[in-house]
Amino acid sequence: MASNFSFLEKYWIELALLGETAESYLYSDPNACIFKIGMLAEQIVRGIFAYEKIELPEDTRQSNLIRVLKYRSIIPENIDNILYSIRRARNDAVHVGCESTDRARILLEMAYNLTYCATSNKLYENL
Repeated sequence: MASNFSFLEKYWIELALLGETAESYLYSDPNACIFKIGMLAEQIVRGIFAYEKIELPEDTRQSNLIRVLKYRSIIPENIDNILYSIRRARNDAVHVGCESTDRARILLEMAYNLTYCATSNKLYENL
């Protein structure tokens, strides 16, 4: 069965692989699924920095990078909210653990929407 993230293969193969891997862990290891979704979001944020030709700040924590993009009005509020939710969930997965399939499924949908939105705006064409 094809991954929902397979459309990313023509834009950014690493994101396609992270999305596919996250999907494969949904039922067997929701915590790993959430961790992979977090990695996907981190790559997207760094990709936006590269695309916009913004030098990474000294503080390269995901929360700060998202804050910089929001402050510069590069990402709209809905994308900021998705990135924030994924970042918090990833932190929980790493530090506390999360075995909720429902939460992982919701985050997968958020990650899909994030990647779909980014590719429909041609974000990845020149990366």
